[in-house]
Formats: sequence, structure tokens, C-alpha cells
Amino acid sequence: MGTGGMRRALAGVVAVATALTLAACGADGVTDESAEAGFGVAQLQSPDQVEGVREPIRGTVSIASNGCLRLLIDDGTSPWIVWPPDSELADNGGVIADGSRYYDGDALVGAGVLVELTDLPDGDNPDSYFSSFGGYCGADETGVVVLDAVAHAEA
Repeated sequence: MGTGGMRRALAGVVAVATALTLAACGADGVTDESAEAGFGVAQLQSPDQVEGVREPIRGTVSIASNGCLRLLIDDGTSPWIVWPPDSELADNGGVIADGSRYYDGDALVGAGVLVELTDLPDGDNPDSYFSSFGGYCGADETGVVVLDAVAHAEA
């Protein structure tokens, strides 16, 4: 294939990718399913990456209009959730963690630590994954709950 053919092929690939991206996004550039899908599920490779005293955690999952997942805690706080390792997005904007699915309104219990966004790896670097994702989700104001383990709360 000559240089002209390669350019046309590349232009075609770019046009298709652009069309698919625009089709997946609403008018404001946010996907219809979940804004969080672009970042994936906030999680660490190992909870040991964040220091702090682990304690029992209890709260209710809340999915914000921008797709960010928060934990509504009885004390009135609503930190951004960093899920246990190997968590993944579930359908309808939820999360699969420790073998269970969690959606908006689900009560959960677990173990973890409440920290500031800057306590996460590179959380103070505005170009890092956690700073970008957490900043988008308001974690610089609300804080972060790093879950080491999670389960559905008994009714």
C-alpha cells in the first residue's frame, strides 16, 4: 500500500472511531450509561498502598448523576469509593466487588480506611489517575473510603 493509501486508511479509522465516540456520548460529551465508565472502577492493586488504621465500614452506595460512586455514611459524610482489588463495572452503572453486585441504594458493610484524596498513590499529582478521577468525583472535598473488603449488609 502506498503512502496515499495508508493516509486514506488511517483517515477512515479515525472517522469511524470519532463516529463511535460521538454516538456513545450525549450532547454534553458524557456517556449515557455512566460517566465513570471512562475511568473504570476506582481501585488499588493492593489496599496496602494506602496507610491507615482499618476499621469496620458501613453505608449505602450512592451513584451521583455524573456516575461517581459514593458511600453515604450515617455520620452524614459521603466519601468517594475506592473498591477492593479486582472489582469491575457491572451493568447499569453498578460495581461487582468480592463476588457481589452493588447498585445505587445498596447497603454494604466492609473493612477499610477513610482518607484524603492526597493519601492515594499520586493523589496530589493533578495529572495522575486518582487525582483526575477523584477530582472529577469531588473527592478532594468529600474524602475517600478505601474498601479492603465488602459485602451486602444484612437487613
